[in-house]
Amino acid sequence: MRNLLPCRIAKASLPLAAAMLLQVTLAYAMVEPNVRTFTAGQKDKITGVILSRSGQVLKVRSDDDAVGTVDITDETKIQLKRSMGRKSAMSADALLPGLRVEAQGKGNEKGELAAEKVLFDPTSMKASRQIDARVSPIEGRTAGLEGKTGQLEGRAGQLESRAGQLETKQGQLEDTQKQTEQQVGQVRTTAETANQGVSTTNQRISDLDRYQEKAKETVYFKVNSSVLADTERQKLDNIIQQTQNEKGFVIEVAGFADTTGNAARNQVLSEDRANAVVRYLQQQGNIPIHRILTPAGMGTSHEAADNKTSAGRKMNRRVEVTVLVNQGVVSGASTSSTTPAATPKPPGAPQQ
Repeated sequence: MRNLLPCRIAKASLPLAAAMLLQVTLAYAMVEPNVRTFTAGQKDKITGVILSRSGQVLKVRSDDDAVGTVDITDETKIQLKRSMGRKSAMSADALLPGLRVEAQGKGNEKGELAAEKVLFDPTSMKASRQIDARVSPIEGRTAGLEGKTGQLEGRAGQLESRAGQLETKQGQLEDTQKQTEQQVGQVRTTAETANQGVSTTNQRISDLDRYQEKAKETVYFKVNSSVLADTERQKLDNIIQQTQNEKGFVIEVAGFADTTGNAARNQVLSEDRANAVVRYLQQQGNIPIHRILTPAGMGTSHEAADNKTSAGRKMNRRVEVTVLVNQGVVSGASTSSTTPAATPKPPGAPQQ
């Protein structure tokens, strides 16, 4: 009877330990996003943000948080939306993580979308280029976490094989049981750390196409003029000051005109005014070129006031300057600042 008691304890405790480890592994797997599939041969489309790219295959998160796979071929048309309904052909190299796209095509046998056309706009392209260098390290960390999942599954298999060994090693029961409990605790801690890392990564990827308005100024011009007045330069100095301590920001510049004169002249005036603001930001404010989105001349559209009055026309001769901060970049910088063992940048490394 005394010899049978340790054996029964071994049989009861080892399945329990294995079950605990299995629950931890399943909890880790639950953080995977929803997968969207496409019916073979049926036309379909997906609109959302590129999460990752591997060769000619894109992972796109749509607005409902489902992730679909898009295949790019040599026949896929990749186009950049321009003003006035125009489109420009682009190469597949422009499809970077963080870019918001609309992919159209047909489903294939794998449940993926074989893209016939991919569309995106200049604003999204500018932002995706700035954050591309940040997405690659995040994807590397995600791959590392997936590797840890495989290691946890391997440890579960090892625990199952030890159950058979304990039946023939009754004298070592207590030591083996303690080792098993310790390993389960280590696995649980590793899984919790991995889950936290995946959650942080998923949140940052979701925030890559989200921008928050940080500052805004409206600069006004005289009739038939694109020259900056001294009072308006002070407004731009305000914008420059606002960007000094910001990371992950871009500046949107849009020029407008009143209805005085003909439409063609007003279109040129709105573009000249936008360009004058951009030159000031670059030359006087030392704002890097890649931080300023392509300036837009909007002509007489989007009037701010009634063009029938002198005061209204004055309000319409303007350039709107907006500082936008990328939420994915900001949250990533906050996470890095709280990490105690952060790797220092080498001397001469470019600032973010």
